[in-house]
Amino acid sequence: MTAITGSLETREQKAIWLVGGGHLVSHFYQLVLPPLFLLIKPVYDVTYAELGFVMTVYFVATGITQIPIGMLVDRIGAKRVLVAGLLLHGAAIVLAGAVISYSVLLVAFFLGGVANSVFHPADFTILSHNVRDSHHGRAFAFHTFSGSIGYALAPILMLALAELFDWQIALISAGAAGIIMGLLIMVFGQDLLESESLGGGLEKSHDANSDKRGDWRVMLTRPMIMFFLFYVAVSAAGTGVTTFSVVAFPLLYDVPGSVAGTLLTVFLVAAIFGSLPGGWLADRAPREDLILVGCFLIMALALVAIGSGALTVWLIFAAMIVAGLMRGLYNASRDILVRRAAPGGSIGTAFAFVTVGYSVGLSTAPVLFGWQLDNGSAESVFYTSAVFALLAIGTVLVPSTKQS
Repeated sequence: MTAITGSLETREQKAIWLVGGGHLVSHFYQLVLPPLFLLIKPVYDVTYAELGFVMTVYFVATGITQIPIGMLVDRIGAKRVLVAGLLLHGAAIVLAGAVISYSVLLVAFFLGGVANSVFHPADFTILSHNVRDSHHGRAFAFHTFSGSIGYALAPILMLALAELFDWQIALISAGAAGIIMGLLIMVFGQDLLESESLGGGLEKSHDANSDKRGDWRVMLTRPMIMFFLFYVAVSAAGTGVTTFSVVAFPLLYDVPGSVAGTLLTVFLVAAIFGSLPGGWLADRAPREDLILVGCFLIMALALVAIGSGALTVWLIFAAMIVAGLMRGLYNASRDILVRRAAPGGSIGTAFAFVTVGYSVGLSTAPVLFGWQLDNGSAESVFYTSAVFALLAIGTVLVPSTKQS
């Protein structure tokens, strides 16, 4: 991690580590319940569809509160909103573990979904105001990296805790982690600059528009609309691989499900390892948008090659590694471009708005990919994902052209 923190000042390091810890917890919570489905289903006497509905409630709550929370971040300060989100999220998970009631489970995960909406607007606001512009790429890359670690840890830790104790203790322990993280940020983040410190970052190149704090009209600007569409395309492209490749690979290449699962794991791990170098690259590149163009072109080529059905198993592994690395490599450049397009006083609103675009892609694309598989077109999963990757290139170049 010295590549991230080695050349940073103390406050910058503190901001990156505290925000990264909160982001890890937030992603951990998104997968805290599914690993326990098999254990809690007979206890609640519900169907898997009803358990799935709990997660639907969670993400719908996040989606509908994302923008208001982003505006709140810009109005009252990112740190206090982040702390409140962690405390609420942790308490909601504790509630889910302490009370055996399906209705309470729904309420708890609705509250957790509301709390989940604070992280991107609050995180990027804190990082923007406490880390120099020249180091934003590395800061944003560590933010992505920590969230990915949270995803990876959730299934392992939840099942281990459930086996050692029981599923209720597993949930209560997970909830306690969020409360502890919130308290850590409250205590050790006291000197972090708040969003109301207009353009309070170590470099103030974005302060010209800082009077537009929490202004909803930011969402109607051309760059923000195009970044919203970019997030829709990106999430749709990723959904094809992460959600349906395990089904598509056996149909397309006649490989067993275990191999298909391993291929997906390789893709996800490669994305994690690509995120940190992506931050270093973003800090040094004169044109972050060209990084995105290169990453999505290579990713699209890899997906088209996989969809051709002509690769050997080892070449499929290689193509998935390449696609995964590209997925991780572009994240920091993407975040810098959004940050640059956002007025200084509306960073939270801007990141909340574009993150809603990500939710739109996640919620709509699976229907298309599922329809393709229902019609026996496994190769279309990879071809369509490649098309979405190419569409992302067009959306991100428009704001870049506007600003040049």
